Amino acid sequence: MSDRNQPITAILIASMLSLTLAGTSWATDDTTPVRPNPRHPWPSLLQQAEGHGLPTRFLQHISPTFVTVIFEDLRTYAAEYHPQDHTMILNMRLSFNEAGGALADLARMTHHDLGLLYHELLHAYLDYLYATPAPDQLAPDSQRLLDQANSQLHCRFRFVRINPIRQLKDNTELRFLSKEDAWEVLNETWAVFVGWAVWTKLELFHGHLQDATWTPALIEQWTTRLTDAVKAGELLGYYEPDDPEERRVARKRFIAPSNGLTPEDVERLLADVLEESPELIRASQEVFAHYQTSLEAPPSCE
Repeated sequence: MSDRNQPITAILIASMLSLTLAGTSWATDDTTPVRPNPRHPWPSLLQQAEGHGLPTRFLQHISPTFVTVIFEDLRTYAAEYHPQDHTMILNMRLSFNEAGGALADLARMTHHDLGLLYHELLHAYLDYLYATPAPDQLAPDSQRLLDQANSQLHCRFRFVRINPIRQLKDNTELRFLSKEDAWEVLNETWAVFVGWAVWTKLELFHGHLQDATWTPALIEQWTTRLTDAVKAGELLGYYEPDDPEERRVARKRFIAPSNGLTPEDVERLLADVLEESPELIRASQEVFAHYQTSLEAPPSCE
């Protein structure tokens, strides 16, 4: 298990976050659906997300005082997550009126905004699962996700191939990662997929998720988009090397497709985080299973 001292960062890309959380620990007091308390936005976030049709079950597992959210004038990233003190740092421009003190209306956020919000919330959830003093008391869905993470950290995200030049997918190098780097690869790989999945569902249902039902036609559109994203390398994770000399060459090292998401990862994330239907889960697993047949096998840990 990693001590996870490296900050987890979200690249400032097209999916810019418009999340506006208060610069305090999330808490539960003095908040109602009619009058959210801007100093304690966690209940308001849950209420709004549920009303918007977004998944909230995994968020309800997180203690509302676990994460501290602050705003800073970030230059390179839209957000950072620091596991060592459970702090989420958001760019000042992402706060309401750029004042850094209140939760914005989720209904007014873009689909990219909400996707990146869930990217960051997945980081917080994984951090919470690893920080809990009583993992045997976790809810069944949390335990399944934690078990899958531990399994992948043991090998798949520890002994990896990377793409030194991301555009050259067939040009790979072997790396044996530190526990910290492996933790970051898992976090980013899983969070990228969660953010992509939230954004894509919002796009397909035109933002109306309250009564969203997956039809065969919509599942086909989903799988087409997912296939394109996988082939384009959009769902690959990365890490920032521990070695300062290597960081001078490349600040980020993206893993090669051979060490990307597995069908088992996809099942856990769609089922236990995003609360998706069995039909969508099976279709998504098939995309990754089919793609893996065209790849070289990941390096063996033996």
